[in-house]
Amino acid sequence: MSDLDDQDNPQEHRFRKTFEAELTGGVIPDNGVEGPRAIKAERIMNGPLMVAAALTLPSVALSEAHVGGPLEVIAQVLNWGIWIAFAVEFVVMLALVPDRGKYLRHHPVEIIVVFLTPPILPPGLQSLRAIRLLRLLRLLKLAQLSNRVFSNEGLQYAALLTLLAAVAGGSVFRAFEAGNQRLTEWEGVYWAFTAMTTLGSEYTATTLGGQITAVVVLLVGITFIAMLTGAIARRFLNPGTDQQ
Repeated sequence: MSDLDDQDNPQEHRFRKTFEAELTGGVIPDNGVEGPRAIKAERIMNGPLMVAAALTLPSVALSEAHVGGPLEVIAQVLNWGIWIAFAVEFVVMLALVPDRGKYLRHHPVEIIVVFLTPPILPPGLQSLRAIRLLRLLRLLKLAQLSNRVFSNEGLQYAALLTLLAAVAGGSVFRAFEAGNQRLTEWEGVYWAFTAMTTLGSEYTATTLGGQITAVVVLLVGITFIAMLTGAIARRFLNPGTDQQ
């Protein structure tokens, strides 16, 4: 796009610049990343870290579905790989920025991820890995993409779809598992809700169909939780934003 086009459509120009900065790093005022070496390092690492954060979804889904075999190994590799990526970025940035205190104050997500989501946590705390998705909140500054998704109406639709997925997923899981375990309709729905929140339940998938259903239901649940977290954070960051 030419400079003349940018002048004719300044809003689109600002959006494109913000998108580039948030996706690749870039120079964002008062974010604690100062100095040419630190800025260059953030530009290099920010994109891969966004991908790593997104990979949290399949990592948690595979782990919580207890699929076993090669998929379980993949889940463990993803879990360690994602955490190591965050830890490396954290250490590198602390080594490069001139004001470490300022960097830490402006990057609470990185602190939380590194210290609260290591793979060595007990199984009961492994669901905290979903916190890694908070890295994607950087994209909340892209208002044209987030206004509708994080509005009250958007959350209502998402909540309805999540509820329908829980009911349908519970019924499908119950049907797949009928030969190995007897579940009532309510127990199927209960299983779906516990799977969505990664709390776990006494019912475990023993068939391929049940395992696939568990993965799908878990992904839906984690996605909704991430949307809800994003909406809450967005209201704190932009309290005057129209939520219609």
